[in-house]
Amino acid sequence: MGGQARFALLVVAVFLVIAAVWSWLPPTDETQAAIQDALVRFETARRLVWPEDHYDQTRLPPKVQDELRDRWRRSMMAVAEGAALEDELEDDPVASLLEAPRLLGGRLPLEYAGNVVYFDFKRRTTRGAIKVTAAVDVIKTTGRWSPRAGQLVDVAEDEPEEWCTLSVYTLRQGGDAWHVVDVQPASGPNGGPPYFYNPATGEFTQDPGA
Repeated sequence: MGGQARFALLVVAVFLVIAAVWSWLPPTDETQAAIQDALVRFETARRLVWPEDHYDQTRLPPKVQDELRDRWRRSMMAVAEGAALEDELEDDPVASLLEAPRLLGGRLPLEYAGNVVYFDFKRRTTRGAIKVTAAVDVIKTTGRWSPRAGQLVDVAEDEPEEWCTLSVYTLRQGGDAWHVVDVQPASGPNGGPPYFYNPATGEFTQDPGA
């Protein structure tokens, strides 16, 4: 083997080592904070709240439903792309929203706020995306409409979840924003049920009911 060929192989080897090291190199604290913010925006955008102009109703006119769907689609397109966006757009969040008053005993969903309770960088992909394992606790605020008072009453936040689902998120940066491009349940090394995380104790389990 000639000198040029050996040099070329050395260059390739060095490049591969650098690429391997780079793929496992955690991003900066600023980037990790931006990714966590993107996860919260993604998880809260998936859920719809009851429109203010219809707090006194438990059903919504077709026109309002269409407006909500359109607004939701645009919100999802701002936080997701690729497989993650396609998966979300297969659902109908308005149908779930219309079930809320019945499932919540007459209460209406008013707001969603998210909190990243677990976050672990996994690796970078060859296409520049970043994979993380994370759990986002989404807290729902609900209230009940009082016809007598003509306003919402008993407005309250749900308690934080005892066990939060762990997911493997893949995110890609577009401009100044990070978008979720894929979401998969975090399961054990041999597959099986998804993992859950207890923020209070730091425990992991595949069966939160155990």
